[in-house]
Amino acid sequence: MNGTAWAALGAGLILIGLLALAKLRPSRSGLNSPQWMLLLGAVGMLAGMAIDAHSGGLETLSALCTGPADLGAMVLVHVTQLPLAHIGMVAGGLVVLPLMPRLRRGCRRQLCAQLGQNLVCSAWMVVGMAAGSLAMLELAGWAQAVREPAAVLAGMFAGMVWGMVASVTLVQALVRLSLGPRAHPGGGP
Repeated sequence: MNGTAWAALGAGLILIGLLALAKLRPSRSGLNSPQWMLLLGAVGMLAGMAIDAHSGGLETLSALCTGPADLGAMVLVHVTQLPLAHIGMVAGGLVVLPLMPRLRRGCRRQLCAQLGQNLVCSAWMVVGMAAGSLAMLELAGWAQAVREPAAVLAGMFAGMVWGMVASVTLVQALVRLSLGPRAHPGGGP
């Protein structure tokens, strides 16, 4: 596979992840808080990655191509090799905190305005980025393709989206658990 094929695969995985996110958190109008966080986090990640890449060039991404084969070690390699990309992603996501209450009046008391929820979601996105890179590199090895930076980037972006999907899914499950069993409409159990 070449860089274009990795980009196409990454774009497809991102699109499927965005559709899953839209299904989990339908928006009445405009973007909802997870979508804003994802968008601003991606912009922050790109800005940080540009600075990281300038200081290390493609060697930084190449280090990830030959990186470890387990998730914990890959997260560590990601954070140490591309620190500004990850700081930029978290910082971009944090912009949602002052932004959402201005865009949506009811957001002040909801999870979209809580720092802890934002940071947990950012952590899921970081893990997703590492897991996505790892999955793409494993796919490259399985397909006997070159393990190249394009595969790492495709995995990072797709993983960031799927990390957000995982976070939203878990938060919704926790909210449902905290609400307890509800009576079904119609009076039945």
